[in-house]
Amino acid sequence: MNESKIPARYARALFLTGKEKGILKMLSDEIQILSEFFENTPAIIPWLRSPAISAEEKKDVLRKQFESNLSETSLKFIGLVITKKRERYFQEIFRFFIQLYKAEAGIKTLVLTTAAPIDDTTMQKLNLWYQQKDKPPHELVTRVKPSIIGGFMLQIDDILYDASVSNELALLKKELTKQVREEATTKHRP
Repeated sequence: MNESKIPARYARALFLTGKEKGILKMLSDEIQILSEFFENTPAIIPWLRSPAISAEEKKDVLRKQFESNLSETSLKFIGLVITKKRERYFQEIFRFFIQLYKAEAGIKTLVLTTAAPIDDTTMQKLNLWYQQKDKPPHELVTRVKPSIIGGFMLQIDDILYDASVSNELALLKKELTKQVREEATTKHRP
């Protein structure tokens, strides 16, 4: 089986289970908890991959870690993934599941990139602006990228609004280069 299809199949199975049982939103919240745990606990991946630790021990440890935060459906899903020796795919499974849920719920992801971190007031204003446009539910993700120098870049799906200083400088350079070439061409004509 193609390795890249494995996480998608598991995510889709959990998604369909949640949809069938009417607990999709709850599962999404729980998968978000798991995703953040795995992201913030890098030592968990090598531990899960260790052949020296039995599948039962892995399931017991994760059950104890999450039994107060997760439903029985999520706990059984974790156990199934471990039983099938697919634990190395957890993070990808979570990512695929979240994508499926967002598509189902019509949630757009707005990615705001700035040269420096933005404050909560600015984030609230951006959220309010997007909501006032009668846009679908959304989540705002912020990234800091000093190389854009200033301004911002806002990506909504496949559309990128680039109001960064680095982009303006690149456009200015392109225009100046074009003008210099045109001038050089007209000077050399007889």
